Amino acid sequence: MAERIKIGLALGGGGARGLAHMGVLKALEEEKIPIDAIAGTSMGAIVGGAYAQSPDIRKLISMSRDLINKFNLQSGWMEFLSEDFEKNKEKKESLLKGISYFVRKRFMYFVGFSKISLEPKEKLMDPLKAVLKDEPIQRAKIPFACVAVDLVSGKEVMLKKGSIINAVYASSSIEGVFPPLRVNSQLLSDGGVTSLVPVDAVRELGTNFIIAVNIPEMSRKENRLTSGIEVILRADSLTRKKLNNLVLATADVIITPEVKTVHWANFGRVDECIQRGYEATRNKIDEIREKIQKKKSPWTKLRKNIAKAIAGGP
Repeated sequence: MAERIKIGLALGGGGARGLAHMGVLKALEEEKIPIDAIAGTSMGAIVGGAYAQSPDIRKLISMSRDLINKFNLQSGWMEFLSEDFEKNKEKKESLLKGISYFVRKRFMYFVGFSKISLEPKEKLMDPLKAVLKDEPIQRAKIPFACVAVDLVSGKEVMLKKGSIINAVYASSSIEGVFPPLRVNSQLLSDGGVTSLVPVDAVRELGTNFIIAVNIPEMSRKENRLTSGIEVILRADSLTRKKLNNLVLATADVIITPEVKTVHWANFGRVDECIQRGYEATRNKIDEIREKIQKKKSPWTKLRKNIAKAIAGGP
């Protein structure tokens, strides 16, 4: 008898680049590939949670555009950061522009070292309340979970019960940008620290075919690191990348949207990110269908049972 395939979708972090997840969901919807469970980290938790509650990608895309404008996510320090990455790489800059950049960057470093976060909790919580229904995770139409890290114990925390808004906030509260969520003795923060793509979490939801969406890091256009904090952040990103590659190796299909040129704080390129996610998924449709059919084969199940018996498993 063919094995019942339960498809799990693991959506990774990546800030604004994670808007590509909506393009992934759009392509899967068009191809009528069912999603039995979703797990998300950071932006993947936001998109995944909203879709799990209301599986209508057209509505979600429309709402995301409205929210980006409503909450002015294309201005302030986020705009400054993205401009630094995407626009200010040219060497010929005016003296005034150079001084302005230097002052703003040093001010951000000062705030980052003197306060627990650059932004208050409400700066993230208010948009989440607009995109998510205030109800328990268990009531989502598609089984859903998200991942956070407990800054006290250092352990990964899988959130699949209780307030979906609080859970998604915890998973997406970027360290140093938004304050962590205190839950009893825990301080919950961005799950990307331990699970850039929550493959293990979606497997725990009972799925046996995992589609992992890996949002790549920004491509560096130069090899110059200009401060100690940049060195620390770069070393941290290399550690996360190595851990992430080990986790991704256990997924059945990996989708990697080409969004390396988008800064994590640039929400102004939402349509481009969605299109990149859509294209990357369309390119993987044949592979997804072939691997699903292969996994359904009774011979595949027999081989698994034989391997378990040899290993002495149940």
